[in-house]
Amino acid sequence: MTQQPDSGPRSPPKWVLLAAAVGLALAAWFMLRMYTSDGARECQALYRSARTAIDTARVDTTVTRGSRKQADPPSCGFMRHSNRWQ
Repeated sequence: MTQQPDSGPRSPPKWVLLAAAVGLALAAWFMLRMYTSDGARECQALYRSARTAIDTARVDTTVTRGSRKQADPPSCGFMRHSNRWQ
């Protein structure tokens, strides 16, 4: 009698694990992107382009188009200080 190798549970192929990891990463990115408002994304871009403290002060008083969709639109400075885009 020959013994047959253990035919227990096998792990999935590496490409399946890779595809699942990429799918989860895309889903997480999509969920985070949907959670951040348009106004907050616009403010982040404005802050990235600000080179001096004066530029940052100008951005602090800016109300973006995305924020204007709200009844009482917050300024970029308000959102930055309240950490609204995290």
